[in-house]
Amino acid sequence: MILTRKFVIKLSVPLALLTALTITGCASSPPQASFSTTPAPQAQIDANDTVTVTLEANNDVVIERHERERLTDRILRQINTQKSESGTTGSQKSYAVDVVLSQYERGNAFARFMLAGLGQIHIEGNVTVYELPARTKVSAFEIEKTFAWGGYYGGSTRIDDVEPAFAEGIATAVTNPKDIARSDKDD
Repeated sequence: MILTRKFVIKLSVPLALLTALTITGCASSPPQASFSTTPAPQAQIDANDTVTVTLEANNDVVIERHERERLTDRILRQINTQKSESGTTGSQKSYAVDVVLSQYERGNAFARFMLAGLGQIHIEGNVTVYELPARTKVSAFEIEKTFAWGGYYGGSTRIDDVEPAFAEGIATAVTNPKDIARSDKDD
């Protein structure tokens, strides 16, 4: 079978787009924070700081105890990983990172498999960072992660596959002032 040049061009564009989208993998890309209180550079969590994370959910949000513990642990581990990479910039401080989930939707894998956009996974929360022991508010932001791919990728992705990206978005917002400055310009 001989393929015409026009047919190959028509076929290659969608295939290239599909390949690019598959490689980037929406489930693993961290979200950007939307700050209501932007932290000062000296309030960034760095390598010598100690951090505690608490995670709560609004009354209308359904999250099982093991899911809450898993997500809290992921956020703390991601903060600790990123703060160790940021170096030491000042005296040792202690911070409390409070996360309040406003949405935690597991979605529907079958619906995602059938059509992208249906049965989406969605995690959304409000994060407030306090400097301890005075519990002085140093930053506050909203962050959300949505996954709505279709096909096999969408049907096989679960909420615990999306949680690491959500945790990474929070960790970046509290440990990396360069990324915060960039996200403020984007909003």
